[in-house]
Amino acid sequence: MPQPTLQELMQKSTTFLLGKELPNARREVEWIFAETLTLSRLELYTRFDMPIAEPEVLALRDRITRRGRREPLAYVLGNQPFRSLQLLVTPAVLVPRPETEELIDLVLVDLPLDACRILDVGTGSGAIALALKQARPDCTVEGTDISLEALVVARANAEANALEVRFHHGHLASHLITTFDRVVANLPYIGEGERAQCDPELAHEPQIALFAGADGLDLIRALVADAARLLAINGALWLEHGWQQGAAIAELAASHELRSTLHRDGAGKDRFTRITR
Repeated sequence: MPQPTLQELMQKSTTFLLGKELPNARREVEWIFAETLTLSRLELYTRFDMPIAEPEVLALRDRITRRGRREPLAYVLGNQPFRSLQLLVTPAVLVPRPETEELIDLVLVDLPLDACRILDVGTGSGAIALALKQARPDCTVEGTDISLEALVVARANAEANALEVRFHHGHLASHLITTFDRVVANLPYIGEGERAQCDPELAHEPQIALFAGADGLDLIRALVADAARLLAINGALWLEHGWQQGAAIAELAASHELRSTLHRDGAGKDRFTRITR
């Protein structure tokens, strides 16, 4: 049997993913093929007639099938770009989102000019901690997570990107006794009642990193309650949260005699809150 060509396989894969109701099927096929065959996306279109050997066909089929089951593309590829970082991503960690890149932009503008201490609570893949350390190497950056499996990924990402970040195992920041100039957290914020409305991809991601009680605010409540202890003088806590949770978080901050300011994301939705003493 003749070996299938690159063009034939890409066309069949695109048709398959379109049948699985993936609107960006063609673009995702390009990403999967480029990663699997170690080609640039441009090379995919200059080598249409290239025959594909059986081992590569099997590797491509496996990845396309996994994506057809709605496994997140980042897990299928094993990596995810985040700002200028390339991060290892496994089912032990949440896939970094574009909104979190916007959070990094807000925090960087808010950082003191001098070296400071930064804490990333619920670090997962280490995306926030590593991006901040890369942008501000003069700052001391630490991260915490309750998942030992997630911390393995975070430490691997720190090593791969040659960034010095210290990671701790524990629930939120209750085990830390130092104070920080900035505390940043993208904690689970989806309510249990919203499970049925979530995209199919979320079923593949760690549920502990997604859901937090009936209204999604259980962990945010605990961290805000601990904010006064964690924050240094003139310190600030930055939260990423659901776009309908801003008012509830403002009330929560006020109940602890803290000030809060709501910030919108690029889509104009209330997505981030800055909390101070």
